[in-house]
Amino acid sequence: MGTTERVVQFIEYKGITKYKLCKDLGFSNKFLDNSSNMGTDKACKILHYFPELSAEWLLTGNGEMLKQEVAKSEVDNIDYKEKYYKALEDKEGLYEENRELYKEIKALREQLAIRPKAKQQSA
Repeated sequence: MGTTERVVQFIEYKGITKYKLCKDLGFSNKFLDNSSNMGTDKACKILHYFPELSAEWLLTGNGEMLKQEVAKSEVDNIDYKEKYYKALEDKEGLYEENRELYKEIKALREQLAIRPKAKQQSA
């Protein structure tokens, strides 16, 4: 069994369609149908997207499909406070951008309202 077949086995286990996997990762729809092996770029992308997937199993077929301790260690390493403040900063930036866009739209609407009146007066 090649790497591609192991990816198919994994997505079947996860209940993910080939189409969804290819769409989410930016692969061609025929990617999983074309060969038994894949390049390292695709393998790396899959392993990054599915951190619970064992790289050893995916690449060689040895070992278990899923990592055993990944979930706990990854949760322990997440800095939620930092993520929270980053989300707040992003929200504030978007809020400011929205305010600027609102002002621009208002000004453009005013210009459009003036333009037809000016044309009517000159006719």
